[in-house]
Amino acid sequence: MTAQAARDLLWAINSPSLIRTSPEHLPCWPVCEAAEVVSGLLQSSCDQHARHRVGLYFEDLVHFYLKVVRSYEIVEHGLQIQEGGRTVGELDFLYREVDGGLHHCETAVKFYLFIPESNESGSQFIGPNAADNFERKTQRLFEHQLKLSEERFPSVVKREAYVKGRIFYHPLRDAPEALPTALAPDHLRGIWIRESELEWLRLSGDETKFRVARKPLWLAPDVVTPDDSELRTISGICRYLRQHFAERRTPQLINALIAHGDVWRESQRIFVVSDQWPNDAR
Repeated sequence: MTAQAARDLLWAINSPSLIRTSPEHLPCWPVCEAAEVVSGLLQSSCDQHARHRVGLYFEDLVHFYLKVVRSYEIVEHGLQIQEGGRTVGELDFLYREVDGGLHHCETAVKFYLFIPESNESGSQFIGPNAADNFERKTQRLFEHQLKLSEERFPSVVKREAYVKGRIFYHPLRDAPEALPTALAPDHLRGIWIRESELEWLRLSGDETKFRVARKPLWLAPDVVTPDDSELRTISGICRYLRQHFAERRTPQLINALIAHGDVWRESQRIFVVSDQWPNDAR
């Protein structure tokens, strides 16, 4: 997994931000160079903190970057905040940069599908789990999570929001007329379709192959060798997805790949959801 983890670390640090925020909330971290990734330590970190949840895996990669690549002092990581005997939140990172200043950073990696129709969520940018949406997440991030350190750690010099991810758009529907204010205009993009629209995948051509994206490896663009047992033809991925939706309703993330020399590289990322989504995903 070392090569995959290294690609995911570079993506976690160097990919575009999903959110647009003011400089006061934006971390000023240098880009991560491939030569800076200490593969052995990264492998050990990933093995020790193997996670199924994408968000926790992303958080582990950020932790590795701050502690190992940048040599920042991690004062607290995952600190639970208690009030009246109950947990009211958690601080992702309290760390000191080289100048000694104490920073509070909240991290997240999020994926949302743009659906133009009105729906129960009140948002047009909905997570695969439809209980989550872009506006709800950003409101909680800025109005709750970042404020948790204000009373308990008044010496914090900067409170940072570090959010990466991707927005998925339907290929047969118009793009939104306007984006939410907090959504970065240069965000990464993907495609989403419904199970009844699987024939759309054939437009990618017979030279395209597909692979189901397994959690937590939803971050960096997919790269595999031709002998990878999970590579599927268009007919193969359609059979897999029809069988999946016959048994369960959970959205599936798949990668479309094109041959480049002796490897297959991701050309598109696609969420496939049920015909009843988002109503059946709550």
